[in-house]
Amino acid sequence: MLTLWTRVVQAAFIFLTTESIGVLLDPCGHISPESPVVQLGSNFTAVCVLKEKCMDNFAVNADNIFWKTNHAIVPKEQYTVINRTASSVTFRDVSSLNTQLTCNIYAFGQIEQNVYGITIISGLPPEKPKNLNCIVNEEKNMMCQWDPGRKTYLETNYTLKSEWATEKFADCKAQRDTPNSCTLDYSPVYFVNIEVWVEAENALGNITSDHINFDPIDKVKPNPPHNLSVRSSEELSSILKLAWINPSIKSFLRLKYSIQYRTKDASTWSQIPPEDTSSTRSSFTVQDLKPFTEYVFRIRCMKEDGKGFWSDWSEEASGITYEARPSKEPSFWYKIDPSHTHGYRPVKLIWKTLPPFEANGKILDYEVTLTRWKSHFQNYRVNDTKLTVNLTNDRYIATLTARNLVGRSDASVLTIPACDFRAVHPVMDLKAFPKDNKLWVEWTAPTESVNKYILEWCVLSDKSPCIPDWQQEDGTVHLTYLRGNLMESKCYLITVTPVYADGPGSPESVRAYLKQAAPSKGPTVRTKKVGKNEAVLEWDQLPVDVQNGFIRNYTILYKTAFGNETGNWSLFTWSNRRRRVRNRRRI
Repeated sequence: MLTLWTRVVQAAFIFLTTESIGVLLDPCGHISPESPVVQLGSNFTAVCVLKEKCMDNFAVNADNIFWKTNHAIVPKEQYTVINRTASSVTFRDVSSLNTQLTCNIYAFGQIEQNVYGITIISGLPPEKPKNLNCIVNEEKNMMCQWDPGRKTYLETNYTLKSEWATEKFADCKAQRDTPNSCTLDYSPVYFVNIEVWVEAENALGNITSDHINFDPIDKVKPNPPHNLSVRSSEELSSILKLAWINPSIKSFLRLKYSIQYRTKDASTWSQIPPEDTSSTRSSFTVQDLKPFTEYVFRIRCMKEDGKGFWSDWSEEASGITYEARPSKEPSFWYKIDPSHTHGYRPVKLIWKTLPPFEANGKILDYEVTLTRWKSHFQNYRVNDTKLTVNLTNDRYIATLTARNLVGRSDASVLTIPACDFRAVHPVMDLKAFPKDNKLWVEWTAPTESVNKYILEWCVLSDKSPCIPDWQQEDGTVHLTYLRGNLMESKCYLITVTPVYADGPGSPESVRAYLKQAAPSKGPTVRTKKVGKNEAVLEWDQLPVDVQNGFIRNYTILYKTAFGNETGNWSLFTWSNRRRRVRNRRRI
């Protein structure tokens, strides 16, 4: 017993102090292969061979070997005892990238000891590089890119090779952080073909891409044109003239251009037809633009035959087209004050400012002409959008023009009828409805010819007056939406007036909501009459400010004084403000 204990202690001392006594002692065995690199998904077998001396000293043989991967014991079903000194382990379909594999024994059948260990490195061989392409940025060396394929999980080297028919060039080795590109360290030579390919290599194999052969001049990416400028023309309000400086490569390379433009506030670009800019130039005139509009331009260039790459876009430049005469007459309407003074009536003429795409410039003023029927006329120069005049009870013809720096718009003509005029022929089937967050108005046109329609609307309120906004529509329109800042839960009174050659027709009105909501509060209920078996209840109509929509019905809830009987009614007309409540049995 003493002898066994002494041998056990001796063995433990040898294994535990092997790395601490300052010299490298021989291990009790080794694993083959020593530094394996295994392809993922393949099978792998390792063999542990014990040395005779250790086998004798510690009373072990291959039957005592057991294997571990990352400190976990491998099932014995994977072991094969080859002979008394060697045992193997087999792994099928290797899926772990880095595995610590150790060969272990039980010395004297009791003490677990590590014999040897290795790291199994697994990965994939490189795939054939694809999509090899090269680019020559102006004033820089040639850079080539490729698709390296799948991840290998191993250190893989990519080498870009190049040669002329008579000369090889230095290899270009890709950096580890950019395994899909490399920049050659020599300047490109134009008009001489070069052959280029990529070689990929790691511990599991090597492979070569397809070779490509080209003239570097066909891979050029020029610098963008610079100093782009834009200037307008006083002769034509629909053009802007562009000028720029070409990149220096123009000295031996013919160019074509791509020119894009947009209005200042737009997000999408328009494109000049490519055939208009297909040759080398340093200026271009852009046509068919809107007057008095700011445009933004940018330009790029490439080799004229389309080989190579587009340059980056130039810096943007902007310019404003020259003014043109206003393209449309202003919307024009009037209001008559119902008060009359000594045969005169106050008339307020109102009009809308032209939108920029119709004003075609800065509107300097408006000219109003008033002509009494078969009499002289009066002119007014106005800088506002309204004019109040005192007119007699006669019929008048009013005209309105808008003026900018270039000229005047066509005249908007309005007939102000005589005082005894009676409006007839209203629109029919007027209705209003919300759709797509807009309030739409639709009507059926009268049988008579209509010059235009005037739509007026205002918010109905018990607290403030109805202040109208308005818009004008052509005589052919019968469906439109209100172009104003409308609010939800507000009741709008909408009026449509047809305008004829001899004056306005009879107006028609309708109420509508852009969006309805529940009432802000309910009505206050009062008892009108209380009988033995019935009660009459009444309430006031809700103010329009708290209705927030069309009141469709009222619901009455009641119960007996003892709280053991209830009932309800729904009233399907909001105008009914009284209801008789009759009990079903005597209380």
